[in-house]
Amino acid sequence: MAHSISRTVRPWYTSRRGIVLLFLACLALYLSIQTPSNGGPWRNDHEKSVYAELSGRSVTLHNIRNFRHDDSQPVDGKEYFSKTWNLDEIERIWFGLSHFGPYGLAHSFLSMEFSNGEYLGISIEARMRPGQDYRPLMGLFRRYSKIYVAATEQDVIGVRSHQRGEKVLLYPVSGTREDAERFFLALINDANSVYQTPEFYNTILDNCLTNLIKHGVRMSEVSAADIRVLLPGHTDRLTYALGITPDDITFESARQRALIDPTLGGIDHPDFSAIIRCGWSDYSSLNFPACR
Repeated sequence: MAHSISRTVRPWYTSRRGIVLLFLACLALYLSIQTPSNGGPWRNDHEKSVYAELSGRSVTLHNIRNFRHDDSQPVDGKEYFSKTWNLDEIERIWFGLSHFGPYGLAHSFLSMEFSNGEYLGISIEARMRPGQDYRPLMGLFRRYSKIYVAATEQDVIGVRSHQRGEKVLLYPVSGTREDAERFFLALINDANSVYQTPEFYNTILDNCLTNLIKHGVRMSEVSAADIRVLLPGHTDRLTYALGITPDDITFESARQRALIDPTLGGIDHPDFSAIIRCGWSDYSSLNFPACR
């Protein structure tokens, strides 16, 4: 006698594959309805985005920040100003890495060095609203708009190294003066684009490191799955491997030279920029003056 076999068919949304498909569909819908914005209100340190005006060989940056702040609250007030440089004054680029948490959590930034002894910090950041906290994972899912910050080194570096007590590393970027100029122009063009048309911030794919690699035409050599990209605290290993930062010494020696020592001088010391580069004072390829 034949026996009939009864089989229960589960609804598609209870199967493992169905759950995954439902999650992906919801994620796609979520991402599709998100819209970046330049409209406030914004946190104190993200109120104004930098933008540039070019005239021949001169470039004027507006909304350069000079804060002494701790997270969202200014400590000694806040100041924005404008400044004009001639492109011929660009000397070199510095790559910075500030470790703000465990497990390789870090923020990368850049600093432009000019031949007149001035420096300009540049940082690509997730734009925060009042009371909002930064979550690296959320930065992958269109949670934050992007902002370009141009600031004094006392602001973009000193607040991290001296006020917050973060471990901050600062490396000279290898290349010619012309390379530095081309990269600077590419950066300010990106900044102007974001100033006019808002974009989303991405923790991994759109930060100072990826822009440094992209504009250096080295992106094809980097995998998004590289642990040195996924964990920003290890990105100086990537810049070393690519020869973006000095690779004619051991990595350990380069990292030791790059480490900023906040005990050598306060955040408002008149020679702040020289002091935070003391580790490179006897690096022959750089020809940087010795620290006093």
